[in-house]
Amino acid sequence: MDPADIRAFAARDWRLIEQAKQDQWLGQKREMTASEALRLAAGLLQYARAVKPDWPNPAERDADLASHVRIAEILRRVAEHFSR
Repeated sequence: MDPADIRAFAARDWRLIEQAKQDQWLGQKREMTASEALRLAAGLLQYARAVKPDWPNPAERDADLASHVRIAEILRRVAEHFSR
């Protein structure tokens, strides 16, 4: 490897690159259909299980459910507030 190439790589504007990645992902999500989103989610689940076959374990499932219940309650209260 050429040391100049390594220095150029290390000197990149990593914040700009990260922002470009975020912008690209947000654009993709805006244009994605529900079926495309479900296919993406299924692929992510398949990858996660390939990396960690026991995922999610019972404790992780319980924590996830608790999070969903908490968010549902917050959304219910917001809806009640705006329906008055």
